[in-house]
Amino acid sequence: MIAVALMLGCSGPDPGPGSTTAASTREDEPDSTRASREAVAVRERGVTIEAPSPAAPPEVQPLFVARPVDAERGEDGRGETVAATAPIAFDLDARRFPPRALDPVLHVGDLRFVHYTHPRVGVLRFVAADRAALPEGARVFVQYGEAESTRTVVADALELP
Repeated sequence: MIAVALMLGCSGPDPGPGSTTAASTREDEPDSTRASREAVAVRERGVTIEAPSPAAPPEVQPLFVARPVDAERGEDGRGETVAATAPIAFDLDARRFPPRALDPVLHVGDLRFVHYTHPRVGVLRFVAADRAALPEGARVFVQYGEAESTRTVVADALELP
C-alpha cells in the first residue's frame, strides 16, 4: 500500500459545525467539485490517506475458440435448432461485442448461427449441432443485422479441434 501524508498548515482542532473553512468557501469557484473541496479539507486537517491497491488486470480471453462441447441440441447453421450429433461450441470474448439493438449473428462460411448463451461472464457461446457440417477453412465473423459495417472477423479460416 502507498501511504500519502498530506500535511499543510495543520494547527489546532477541527473547526466546528457552521464554521467557514477553505473547503466550504470554494463552492462558488469555477471548476470546483465536491471531490476537490473535500481534498482541500483533508489537506487542511493533515489526514493520512492510504491509496487502494492496484486492481488485478482483467483476465485475458481469446477472441474466438472452437471446442467440442457436451450438448443435446445445437444449430444447423440454416436457422433450425436440431438434435446434436457432434456439437462444437464457438466461444467469443463478449467484451468485444457490446450490446446493440440487434443480436449478434455468427457466420461460418455460408452458415449462420443466431442462438447464443452466456455460459460464464464475458463469454458469448454459439453451438453448432454437427462438426461434420462445418466448412473448415471458412471465414468466421460476427455481424449485427445486414450492415457490413458491424462485421467483426474472428477467424480468417476456421480450424476445428
